[in-house]
Amino acid sequence: MAATCPVCGEKVGGLTGMPKPNTELKEQGLAAGVYLEGMCGTCLSRALRGAPPKKAEDKMYEEMQTINSVLQRMFISPSRVPDTAQDMGLVTGYCILGTGPFTALFSAVTDTFGIKSNAYLEKARAAEREALNTLKIEALKKGADAIYCLRLSLTEATAGNGMLMVTVTGAATKTGKDDPIIQKAIEYLNQ
Repeated sequence: MAATCPVCGEKVGGLTGMPKPNTELKEQGLAAGVYLEGMCGTCLSRALRGAPPKKAEDKMYEEMQTINSVLQRMFISPSRVPDTAQDMGLVTGYCILGTGPFTALFSAVTDTFGIKSNAYLEKARAAEREALNTLKIEALKKGADAIYCLRLSLTEATAGNGMLMVTVTGAATKTGKDDPIIQKAIEYLNQ
């Protein structure tokens, strides 16, 4: 019966298994205190480099995918908190974004011809998305599944130096709807 790696759970050795660590690698692992009996060479190499084990990377990837999915589908509204929902408190999100000299140059050209400045518009939208995502993460950390009473503000953060600041505030709200993906994201963020 083939051994399995205690870190990744894969078969070690044989034609289809993970590679066994050579003697030198095993000695390095023992000296560093990272070797576990039966560990495959791949996991031992990762441990010696200080990289997280493969399963830990897979778990982190799954957590990030879940959180990103929830950020896309989380409900936000400027409306007041419904009577049937629980207000979990105020949450805020900020983003300060530099526009840079090229944005100013492109804006000057579009201003000269009297057309819409997509350069500033794209920067403002990027800052808005970042601020809203920060707001949503703060709400999830409080155990909320929606945000009501949303207020958004876009201002210049520095006098004439091309820094945009987007500020968003809202009421983190627990609606009582059981969405397992949102609940999983809340658990991940509160670990």
